[in-house]
Amino acid sequence: MKKRITNKKLLIVVGIAFAFFLGLGIVVAGVNYAHRESNQHIEVTFVDPHTALIFWTTTNETIGYVKYGSSEKQRPKSEEQTSSQPGTIHAVVLSDIPVEGVYVSLHNESDPKFLFAQTQLVKFNPETYLE
Repeated sequence: MKKRITNKKLLIVVGIAFAFFLGLGIVVAGVNYAHRESNQHIEVTFVDPHTALIFWTTTNETIGYVKYGSSEKQRPKSEEQTSSQPGTIHAVVLSDIPVEGVYVSLHNESDPKFLFAQTQLVKFNPETYLE
């Protein structure tokens, strides 16, 4: 004898699945918003056309690092902050920056795995460089 799934049961299962994924999406969005709010006062300063210092602050003490690469979607390289001690002020030195720039995203060692960090292009602008 075959069991039949009624429309009512199917609707309940679809509704539960929808609610689960909606809740998961809200949690992920909330975590990402909180992360962006915790990374404050971001500043990029070029030492020379191919070397930049990236400074930022966080609300919690942590170790910070930067992921970077030539694509906004893929940033395979990473560089840790210059200090080995957790803190709220972070500084990272990026060297060998190509003329076209690099895409960077800021991270903390306490970041959750499902974080979608904001990406920005770091590119030397000779008009703003003062010797």
